[in-house]
Amino acid sequence: MSDDEDELAGEAGSTFNEGGEGSPTTLDRSDLAKDATPDKRLSFEEASRCLNTLGKDETGMRYAYINISATERMLTDVSVILSFKHILFVDVSDNFLTFEALEILTEMPFLILLKADGNRINTAKFEKMAYLQVLIFLLYTFSLFFTDNQIYLSQFESDRLSHLKQLELKGNFLTDLSGTYPANLEKLYVAENRIRDVKPSSPHTFRNLTTLHLRENYIRKLNGFTSDFINLRYLNLRKNKITKFRQFRKLKCLPKLETLIILGNPFYGNFRKCKQGKIMGEAEEVECGRECSGDDRGNVQRDKVVPLLVLLPMLKRINKALVTIEEREQVEEIREEKLEEIMGEETTAKDPEKHPDPECRRGNQQLACCGQEGGPQMTNIDCPYGSNFL
Repeated sequence: MSDDEDELAGEAGSTFNEGGEGSPTTLDRSDLAKDATPDKRLSFEEASRCLNTLGKDETGMRYAYINISATERMLTDVSVILSFKHILFVDVSDNFLTFEALEILTEMPFLILLKADGNRINTAKFEKMAYLQVLIFLLYTFSLFFTDNQIYLSQFESDRLSHLKQLELKGNFLTDLSGTYPANLEKLYVAENRIRDVKPSSPHTFRNLTTLHLRENYIRKLNGFTSDFINLRYLNLRKNKITKFRQFRKLKCLPKLETLIILGNPFYGNFRKCKQGKIMGEAEEVECGRECSGDDRGNVQRDKVVPLLVLLPMLKRINKALVTIEEREQVEEIREEKLEEIMGEETTAKDPEKHPDPECRRGNQQLACCGQEGGPQMTNIDCPYGSNFL
């Protein structure tokens, strides 16, 4: 089992694919009632009549129809839309389209918006679409996947996505968890973004959230966690920028938290020797752990358990292993001493702010940070990290 699979293996009540970290399994909704409907393919002639909105094409040099609206036509096949290579906006709402029928639209090179509510879709696990910014699926949507796009703000119509339980926004440009989210969301995967703050825009935004996956972001402080996360059970903070152990005291407001992943944060950077005699910091620990025996690897990583249990005694699993009875007994013996040590950590000078993405640029009126040539011309959007970085 890989590190990523092992890391997620202990998450209570969650379902993952064998292929890797944080990949939610699509829920089977085959029991949804579906009337027998004859196949109806959108023809080229009919599609031509659905074209509208003359505007600049993806090069910004010519004019073409950039929008197609084929709604309420009982369609089961819209593959002909691929013939219109300049289309940026597609609306195929209120038809009889399945996920498979829509998946072909991922081949559209410059698609920015896809609206497909009122169809027969129970997942949105599309392949990567380089420029997609808005995707709207409303009825009977249980899982949405927007991995590796250019989303910098989450905006979902909560009242119209009441069935949504899982949302994956991995590999986008989010800098915080502001915005709007479905009210009944239970699992949120936002690894590999630029997140620095987790405070929601409004109270109760994440009241039903049980799983929050924040691996490989830029979180230094945990101030954003509040009692709004009352049902959170699994929290992954691996490979963030947390330097002080005392930050974890701010998670006391999470009464149901059971699993906490913290590997790869800077407080693992104390140099030490493993039993093979290799001097290493945290960056080398996992690599060395693969070479050492299981016991050696445990000795490298488990020294963080007792300090965490002093601050968060409700935890049942830390990193890759369950908390043992012996570790809990050790906490009781040294609680006061360890608490004083943690709270007395030296305050270091604040590191100079660095732009989290050295490739960020705002050239050619393109979306900030996309760094892609030849993309569709869009309105100027400021760098999500602030004007100081431009």
